[in-house]
Amino acid sequence: MNEEFLAKLKATFEDFDTRLRALEHSVNDVIIGSLESAATEYKDAEDFGNFKTAYGEKLAGLIDPYKKLFGEDYDLERTLFDDLRGTEGYGSEEFDEAGVMDARIADLQSRIDALKGEAKPEEVEKVEEEVDEAEADKAEDEKEEEISDEQLAKELKDAMDAGASD
Repeated sequence: MNEEFLAKLKATFEDFDTRLRALEHSVNDVIIGSLESAATEYKDAEDFGNFKTAYGEKLAGLIDPYKKLFGEDYDLERTLFDDLRGTEGYGSEEFDEAGVMDARIADLQSRIDALKGEAKPEEVEKVEEEVDEAEADKAEDEKEEEISDEQLAKELKDAMDAGASD
């Protein structure tokens, strides 16, 4: 009888464990996961609404031309918003969101103007210069990092050589 009682007790505990795990899954994955997902979606919609409020007027003249280029389902505002959030430094205090967006809007407008044949050469050159400067700054930063790595390797080698000669 003792073994029968232990078997029933074990089966009851296993059933209880299964139910507890199912409850844990329901609470963590279904309820909490759904709430987190809803909060993320709400925050995204709120941030996107703020973005549209800030830049909607500036983008208004670009939406239709880009829909003609990429199809009626293309959402220029959402694309720019998602790209902006993916930009390095986004959300930090030193990030110049307005400057970044003004440059992107100017670039987009110059591209549309160029397609229409209405681009003013000085506007296209200005945008191209801004892009060239940004690329040059990035290349210079990368070169400085390479120099620093090379210099570090040289200093390490010199230190090892000096240690070996001692």
